[in-house]
Parts: sequence; C-alpha cells; structure tokens
Amino acid sequence: MQIQQALLTINKYSRPGTKIGPIKNIVVHWVGNAGSKGISNRNYFESLKDKKTYASSHYIVGLDGEVILCVPETEIAYHATVANSRAIGIECCHPDWEGQFNHKTYTSLIELLADLCKRYNLNPQIDILRHYDITGKECPKYYVKNNLAWTKLKNDVAVELKKLDVDQELISAINKLIAEGVMMNACNWNSIDKMDLRYAETLILRIGALFGFSDYKATIDYLQGKEVITDRTLWDRKEFVPKYIRTILIRVSKLV
Repeated sequence: MQIQQALLTINKYSRPGTKIGPIKNIVVHWVGNAGSKGISNRNYFESLKDKKTYASSHYIVGLDGEVILCVPETEIAYHATVANSRAIGIECCHPDWEGQFNHKTYTSLIELLADLCKRYNLNPQIDILRHYDITGKECPKYYVKNNLAWTKLKNDVAVELKKLDVDQELISAINKLIAEGVMMNACNWNSIDKMDLRYAETLILRIGALFGFSDYKATIDYLQGKEVITDRTLWDRKEFVPKYIRTILIRVSKLV
C-alpha cells in the first residue's frame, strides 16, 4: 500500500488545522458519488473552502486502490460530527450506487485500517465504526444494509493486523515523529523487513526540517553531532540500511 500525500489547504471548512485528541476510533465512509475517482473527491474537499461547507476526511481510498492523505492524522477532519476530535476518517470510492467497495479499494482499505489499528493500539472489532454508528446516516451504504459484510470487513482487518510485524519501539518512535510534524508514511518504516528505501533520503530531509535544516548534508552533520549517527560513511554515500534507519528514527524521537 502506497499513500499519496495531497494535503488540503488549511482553511476553515475542510482543514482547520486543529489538533486532534487521542485517537479512539476509525470511521469508514462511502463517498456517495458512484464511479468518482479518489483525487476528484480530494479536490471536492479542497473546493469547500470557497463554498463555506464543512466536510473532509483524513484519507480517501480510490477505485484503483490508491490511498490519498488529505488531512494529517494529527489534525481534525470534518467527517463524523461528535467523533471528529477522536477519530480518523476514511472515505472510500465505489463503482455503483449499491455501494460495495471493489476488490482494489477493499484490499487497500483493509491494509490501511490494520496499519492504523496497529499504530494507535485499536481493536478492529470495537474501534472501527461506520459513519452510521455515530450519526445514523446510511454510510457506508452497502455495509449498513449488509451487517454480515461489515462483520467480515472487521474480521479481515483483524487477520491483516496479525500479519504485521510488531516492533513497538519503532512504531512508538514513528508516532511521536508524526505528532511532531514529520510527514511520513508510517507503513513504509514500521518494520525493518518492509522499509521502502526509495524514500529514505526524503525521510532524512524531513527529519532535518524538524530541526531547521533544509539540505541532506547539514542534517547528517547535525545528527552526527547529537550522536544519533556514529559512523556517517554509509549516510554520506546514501547507502541506506534498514536497521540504521530504525536506529535514527528511535534516537531522533528521543530528541524531540
């Protein structure tokens, strides 16, 4: 699962920039617009700043399984009324008005839900909710009308959750860095067996930005000075090794 970052502009109506409270729930929605694309729904949320309508979600899962981050997990999105202050919202695209998610959408949704449950220590059977469970709105439609399908969805998340390698120290470090404003796709880094090294340099630059540095070398200089890095040879060569990235993430989390 790859997450595309397409953050909304901070505005009163769809991304207020308000800090979210402790995450207690994940709320699943349907977009309510059959056949529409993920990015189109993201752009709709963006347009609300000019229409003076309150609505948004943290994530959108598209028809091709793409996952779009619209609002950082550290901020409130407007998707579930009284639950906004404690819940991550996920809007899902659907091919028709019956509202059942297609295979690609469903697969990415299960992976995203499992990742969020892991990082926020949530129980899929209790803490994953439908919009319907909060407000009574028929959303997500198919999974309101078909309780067995909703039960299966939560069971599938529980199965996926068991597959995730548990590295609680690393996960805690990642959550802390995200809370401090480091933009990263947590599922790219929460296991040394699954790290996506294509984005390692970008990760280092984003860590550097946390401390006021805008280039790679200055960031490595700083991390060496703070004894986060002891031998910088591989870092200077940009030869990234998962176990060393793990060490950096954990040590940097203790600096902030």
